[in-house]
Amino acid sequence: MPALAAPALVVLAAEPLYLLVDTAVVGHLDGTSLAGLAVGGGLLAYVAALLNFLAYGTTARAARRTGAGDRAGAVAEGVQATWLALALGVGLVAVFQLAAGPLTRLLAGGAGPVPDAAEEWLRVASPGLPLLLVALAGNGWLRGVQELRRPMGYVLAGNGLGVLLCPLLVHPAGLGLVGSALSNVAGQAVA
Repeated sequence: MPALAAPALVVLAAEPLYLLVDTAVVGHLDGTSLAGLAVGGGLLAYVAALLNFLAYGTTARAARRTGAGDRAGAVAEGVQATWLALALGVGLVAVFQLAAGPLTRLLAGGAGPVPDAAEEWLRVASPGLPLLLVALAGNGWLRGVQELRRPMGYVLAGNGLGVLLCPLLVHPAGLGLVGSALSNVAGQAVA
């Protein structure tokens, strides 16, 4: 059982731990940046949570095919989930690019510096959404074909890069909140 549980635990814990680091780094900027990260990051996290079916649905479908000895069918499930993830991700990038301002103002309770900061973060970070969704589908597929160590490696590599880049881009590079968003996208690209 630990051979199954440990990799799954690492995959589930990696993203919240990355978000803690991101929050701590941005928190050293100012309150407006931290609140902007909360609003923009909250929108992105909410969408990712709603689309988590890409991971769990793919796991179930690929596992059913794998259990039946249908490796080609299991691979087809992964391919189908990847295309769906890409399509949803590209569509959501368009929505966030077009509606970032109104969405962040709605969530922040009106116009001001916080929704402006959130809008900037969301516009920079949202192009990573297709990458995040493909990673969700891929991790689900790998779990479905009983490959648990690879998702752990991918998630650790992506979040590890984000943890390294975030403080560097935010502070020494002087990019502030945009540096946080860029480190987020870089980590998603690796994962």
